[in-house]
Amino acid sequence: MGAWMDYFSAVDDEAAAEQLDAGEVPGAVCGNGIDPAVMIAHLEALLTGRGYEEVRAQPRQCALVAQEGDCAVVVTTLTDALRDALAGAGPRELRSAAVAWGRTEEFDGDEAEDELAALVESFAELAREARASGHRLYCRVSM
Repeated sequence: MGAWMDYFSAVDDEAAAEQLDAGEVPGAVCGNGIDPAVMIAHLEALLTGRGYEEVRAQPRQCALVAQEGDCAVVVTTLTDALRDALAGAGPRELRSAAVAWGRTEEFDGDEAEDELAALVESFAELAREARASGHRLYCRVSM
């Protein structure tokens, strides 16, 4: 059984929780296969220069915001540090992070650099819009 991950922004946790039952999350970036805990933590570590364990230890790194009773759908937080790193990175930094990210063990080596770079750029655009409007980043995972 696969999982679908939609990355989106919301003004706060309460507004993000409202996306729990959404069929489609408006303005979301589809990140299917990119889990918000481990894989996004690796991306954040690459963009911020902080260690993976330090990133994972942050209170808002993949913290649960809302869940259906059977956990078939959950909404989790992403950190403001990730948002700000994505929003502040230039094209070269984003591409470099995407290439290094694709070499982490969670990827099976099949990911094309151009595809990962495009995904990271989509995350960056989402982050720029979120930061400009005072929003935070979230992930909605559907099983």
